[in-house]
Amino acid sequence: MKHGQGNFAGVSVSALSREFRPYKPDPAPLLHICTAWEVQPNEVMMIGDSLKDDVACGKRAGAFTCLLDETGRYDAPEYANVEFQPDYTVSSLTEVYPLLESNFDLTP
Repeated sequence: MKHGQGNFAGVSVSALSREFRPYKPDPAPLLHICTAWEVQPNEVMMIGDSLKDDVACGKRAGAFTCLLDETGRYDAPEYANVEFQPDYTVSSLTEVYPLLESNFDLTP
């Protein structure tokens, strides 16, 4: 099943860092990038390694989210009831493109 109305063109850019203010988890940096790229938040995926910062930022912006959990750290029970849960979880960045291919329309 393909999710959402979004069309992911396969662009992968590391766009958010500590130079953007306000800092994540505020959605403003991601919303700024969406405006600059002329896309809607529901047409992007926020991928990051922090539930508290990256997933919360993406969810607050209205984007799809993917948690990069390389060590399985977030499998612990204390993370089961956090406010923002990712749409997807991967253990390696190599899993992201196949995830996008199988769940989203990637045609430009």
